Amino acid sequence: MVSVTSAKQEQEETSGCLRIKKSANCRHHCPVLCLSTLCILLLVSCVALSVLYNTESESTPEWRSLLFDYQNISDNYPTLTESNFDLRGENEVLKKQNLWLDEQNNVLNKTSTRLVSLNAALSSQSNELMEQIVNLTSANLQLTQEHERLVRFSSELEEEKVNMSDTIKRLIGFNAQQEEDRQRLSQLNSLLRDELLQTREENQEMSNTFQEEFKQLQERVSELQEENQNMSTVLINQRQEAAEQERSRMEEMKLMEADLNSTKEAYHCLDFYCPVVNHKTKERICRQCPYSWKLFQAKCYYFSSRTLTWSSSRAWCQTQGGDLLIVNSKLEQIFVFESSLALQQSSSSSSSRLWIGLTDAEVEGQWLWVDSSEVTNDVQ
Repeated sequence: MVSVTSAKQEQEETSGCLRIKKSANCRHHCPVLCLSTLCILLLVSCVALSVLYNTESESTPEWRSLLFDYQNISDNYPTLTESNFDLRGENEVLKKQNLWLDEQNNVLNKTSTRLVSLNAALSSQSNELMEQIVNLTSANLQLTQEHERLVRFSSELEEEKVNMSDTIKRLIGFNAQQEEDRQRLSQLNSLLRDELLQTREENQEMSNTFQEEFKQLQERVSELQEENQNMSTVLINQRQEAAEQERSRMEEMKLMEADLNSTKEAYHCLDFYCPVVNHKTKERICRQCPYSWKLFQAKCYYFSSRTLTWSSSRAWCQTQGGDLLIVNSKLEQIFVFESSLALQQSSSSSSSRLWIGLTDAEVEGQWLWVDSSEVTNDVQ
């Protein structure tokens, strides 16, 4: 059963659809045109700022302001370019939607033509439909060449009345295909939505896992810090112990060195007082005093005929394991006096004198023995 309506109503509905399409097209194309104009202005501003940068030789406040504006424009240019690209994509989508609307409009126009062919009484209203088509053509002048081709196709629609049935079938098939595509897109959208939900759940699980691992790592870091503190304390204690051991070792080294020196002196005294007489058997013959030394009351005395200062004489005596004479008794004084007389008689010089271990080097006029003892008796 075919429902027949008045041609005027059909034309009014068609005209309303065309007006809505034109308004939507203008509304969606205006942001694109504005953004394109803004991009052109930005490019012109960049070129102008580049020219100003080359012409200006000194830095002025106005130049700094222009440079700051140029930097802002340059920073915003990629964002605006990206927005322009997005708007172009939206424009393509709108073009596709507009094409679909045009196709729907063509379906309505073809349906109207079919109704006109069925109802001869409505032929007078076909002129009004042609006027609406002309108005639609004038309203779509700002569209692309594709839109103009469709408008021209609409203006020539009256001449192709014979082929309208085939065109309607093709459009119905195309509409069915569009419906199938829409269903496929809907299914794909559902699948993507499910995958998104699954991905969100997996991300939440991974986030919880990462948080637990982060807490474990924090606890491990705290444990390592405590271990590091304990190891630092142990290391400090070990260093202190090592330093103490080093000091003890140095003291032991000093003691061993002193013992070694004592041993060397003892060995030297052994060779001096007990020389080896047979190197094969290592036989030694010990004497109480070295050669050219005199024995008196268990002490060895050496009377030198060399002429030296008091300090040099004492140093030579110390190298021989002794020191300058300290008189402690009357008999010792007599022995030294007689020995000095004998030395004077045997030497070529009769004015030879002997040094004894008495000095006032520390405090002039205060005489002390070489062992730092004071003169305590008459004999001394």
